[in-house]
Amino acid sequence: MTPLGLAWSNLAHKRARTAIAAGGVAFAVILIFMELGLLGGVGRTATMLFDKLNFDLFITSSEYMDLSRTEQFPRSRLAQARAVSDVENVVPLSFAGGAWRAPTRTGLFGTTPGGAVMSITLLAVPPEQIDRAFTIGPNGVFRTPEDARIGGAAISRLDAFLIDRRSKPDFGDVKQLIAASQQETGDPIRLNNMRAAVAGSFELGTGFSWNGMLLSSEETLDRFTGRRADAIDFGLVQLRKGADPIAVQRELRAVLPPDVKVYTRAELNADERRYWLRLTSIGQFLIVAVILAVVVGVIFVYQMMAADIQNMLPEYATVKALGYRPSYLTSVVLWQAALLAVLGYVPGFFATLVLYVVASKWGGIPTGMTVEIAVGVLVLTLGMCLASGLLAVRKVHAADPADLF
Repeated sequence: MTPLGLAWSNLAHKRARTAIAAGGVAFAVILIFMELGLLGGVGRTATMLFDKLNFDLFITSSEYMDLSRTEQFPRSRLAQARAVSDVENVVPLSFAGGAWRAPTRTGLFGTTPGGAVMSITLLAVPPEQIDRAFTIGPNGVFRTPEDARIGGAAISRLDAFLIDRRSKPDFGDVKQLIAASQQETGDPIRLNNMRAAVAGSFELGTGFSWNGMLLSSEETLDRFTGRRADAIDFGLVQLRKGADPIAVQRELRAVLPPDVKVYTRAELNADERRYWLRLTSIGQFLIVAVILAVVVGVIFVYQMMAADIQNMLPEYATVKALGYRPSYLTSVVLWQAALLAVLGYVPGFFATLVLYVVASKWGGIPTGMTVEIAVGVLVLTLGMCLASGLLAVRKVHAADPADLF
């Protein structure tokens, strides 16, 4: 009998034990999948806003670190950038935080009284340039150019905001918020202790960086935050068709003072991912969690295989007595470990697909299965089980045919 055939016979002989071992592998697989999914979600969250913005080059303050520490620079820098050849337009973008007090809302579980204050992210662009600042399309901030124009008209009114439809439910239902904003009486929506109005919605998404987002005009944002009108957070540089972004970036760096930085999209995304994955506790924790999940899986599979081998030592000793070489027994154990890896990986994979949907839809974390993650976890699972098999194979070689008599 081949090593593979004997390994399969061993697993099929004690199906209950095999099912328990495969369940343990599946549990480890799910842990690894979830940690990698969350880690990938951190990377996607890091660039979520930038992926929805329309720009070729991106201007920030020289003191910019990440979205939680944007810092501001003089608005006049945008005019200087517009004067550079091959620059078609520069759209100002403001970014701030606010304290959101939701009104009373009604849901499936009854009425939830208002009054809870939560942190919310604020964006602001010139209303007339809203269709140029954001991506438009099925996966864009606005579905159609007409939707963008309607949104721009809505936020042109003072104290009016658009709310992200994918904000956490705690911020309220979009339709109820719009209805509450149209009423003069009742429980008002308040932002930074000032009455605000929700005039419509857009779609961006949430993640580790924020749980909810509002979009307004710059005048409204300045009024609610007390910021100076001559300062700005970002500049979205849009180039003429055919222009070389790298060449224009060099020219902008030469023209603009050192109080600003100019990024390409690739540079900006790489810096944000590096910050979130390497410099924050969230990224470091998830990396350590993946390692721990693998270690736990190795220990569990080793214990199961060691116990199984211990129970079958007479059978292994008989195989040795029949003249089979130690390499044959090693192959049997490793094939058994590989089969356990497959038996645990398959249910773990399909269970993870469900958990990813739950985490994305209800947790607001943009997890998703990719080919890289699927193949990577399969390789990790095989390595985990084969490592366990190598640790357990010593017990097989210790089996002595003389013990049979």
